[in-house]
Amino acid sequence: MIKPADIQAAIIQRLNETFPGEKVYEDLTPRDFARPSNMVQLDEISSEQSGRNVIKLLFKYKINTFAEVDEIHNSHLAVLDFRSMMIVAAFAGGGYIKVADRAPTIVSCTADTTSYDFAEVSLTLSLTYDRSEFNPAEVYDIMRDLALRTNTKEDPEA
Repeated sequence: MIKPADIQAAIIQRLNETFPGEKVYEDLTPRDFARPSNMVQLDEISSEQSGRNVIKLLFKYKINTFAEVDEIHNSHLAVLDFRSMMIVAAFAGGGYIKVADRAPTIVSCTADTTSYDFAEVSLTLSLTYDRSEFNPAEVYDIMRDLALRTNTKEDPEA
């Protein structure tokens, strides 16, 4: 089963190809994060019209892109606009993104450049699952494994 974290990893890989050498943060940025950089977080999961044996899910990710700032902490809007254009272009070609042996379809990719500190790109992907993938016994094992990984995650700052 493809999980949201698997999709997020594929998005991060695409961002690393688009902006080589730049840091990509997941879910949160630390207080003194590096610029230029990007941050990816899952914003929403919803379902689309599903059939009897299939479930079609929509995954909406938010990609925030940050430019370098000047001495009074102003981002240059033209740079933010260009960075957001690069992200939209990175996800525009091909119509899908490869995740393991699946290919979630890119439904939309839009940029909001109205902020003065960052630009926000919304990426919506669609993926169809077989209902059998949501077998409670198998999903319980996945949830237990995710909880174990989360509870034993080491702090990289320590």
